[in-house]
Amino acid sequence: LAGCIGDKEPVVNNTVNATPTPIPPHVIFPVQENATVYVEIFGSEFIPSKYNVTKGTTVRWTNMDSALYIITGKGFMSPALNKKESWSYTFNETGTFEYNLSNRPFMKPGRIIVESPPSLNKSQ
Repeated sequence: LAGCIGDKEPVVNNTVNATPTPIPPHVIFPVQENATVYVEIFGSEFIPSKYNVTKGTTVRWTNMDSALYIITGKGFMSPALNKKESWSYTFNETGTFEYNLSNRPFMKPGRIIVESPPSLNKSQ
């Protein structure tokens, strides 16, 4: 055939530019026993604002704001956290634990719901 060069197939570029869908701050994440979960402080809110976890789970908060924050809750209090600093606390008791920032009392509190791990029934 006139005008044809070789037997090559045309090249098709199938690159897709996908943008990840952001996770809303009110999503509840079930977590396995003795895991670590992460909460960011950004724009005067906790992201995510709620976790359901099992006893032994560690929560790690990271300050993504430029303001200095102290996280306070029943039975725990962080040191002052500058931007990009983190602090962790392990929840070893069951219950519902609300927390907030000591210098932002108007802010909606975060919540950690700690449950006992499911028991495995080995007898059948």
